[in-house]
Amino acid sequence: MARRKKRKLWSKRSDYTRLDGTTISMDSTWEVAMAERLDMLEIKWVRSPDMRLRYMTNSGRKRNYIPDFYLPDIDLYIEVKGYWTDVAKYKMKDICNRYPGKICILESLDEVINLPIEPRLGTLEDLES
Repeated sequence: MARRKKRKLWSKRSDYTRLDGTTISMDSTWEVAMAERLDMLEIKWVRSPDMRLRYMTNSGRKRNYIPDFYLPDIDLYIEVKGYWTDVAKYKMKDICNRYPGKICILESLDEVINLPIEPRLGTLEDLES
C-alpha cells in the first residue's frame, strides 16, 4: 500500500541563509523569522530532520515529532506554531508530558520577533486555551 504524501495548506516553504553561509530549508516564513531572531541574539540553534522526539497519537500509535529548532546550550526545543489542529494540540500535549521543561511553543509572529534571550517554556495549560 502506497503512503499518501502529506500536504501543508497553511505554510510556505522558505530557505534561510545562516551567518556561516549555509542554506537551510524551513517549513514557513515564521520559522525563517525565528532563525533570524536566534542569530540576532547569538543563540546557537540546530535544525535537523534526524532530530526526533517520540509521542503517541490519540489512537495509541507511536510516532516521531521533528522539532522546529533545538537550542543545545540550554537543552530546549522550540516549536513555531501559527495554526492549530486538534491533532496538533493532542501531539504537543503528549510531547510536553514526555519532555517536561524542554519545549517552548511560540504561537504568533510577534512572539517570534520578540523572543527573549531566555525563552519561556510551553505548558499543557497553554495548549488548552
